[in-house]
Amino acid sequence: MKFITLEEVIAFAVEREDTAYQLYKRAEELSTSIAAKKMFAELADEEATHKEVFSKISQEKAEHAKVCTLPESSIAKYLTNVPFRPDMTYSEILTYALKTEENAFQLYKAAAGMTDDEKLQKVLMNFANVELGHRRRLEAIYEDRVLTEG
Repeated sequence: MKFITLEEVIAFAVEREDTAYQLYKRAEELSTSIAAKKMFAELADEEATHKEVFSKISQEKAEHAKVCTLPESSIAKYLTNVPFRPDMTYSEILTYALKTEENAFQLYKAAAGMTDDEKLQKVLMNFANVELGHRRRLEAIYEDRVLTEG
């Protein structure tokens, strides 16, 4: 068993939100559809906001939060196994984004269970729901652009 603190989850989330921001900015550049460009720009803006909010969460509050015991391998399911590259194709971006949004949803849901601070739980669950919404939007594009185009 490995002990994972809320502080560690928050640091990971800040990094993950920054990576997602970069990914969506790149996807915006690569998109040929005006609607897709707009959606990726909106997703990038949301991820930048998430990073800012997570960066402002008090370290003292994180240090005093309840600690959760997770099986050592559990954190791996929150990590993507496809590295982000600046030269990713549109299809690769969608695949990567789908996985990272699902992972982010699961991460924030788990993090909400790691604290007994009701305000922080609400913030984390709100982020979880936003990431779920991102995933659903991306699934629609993936089905339309990748599955139908081969």
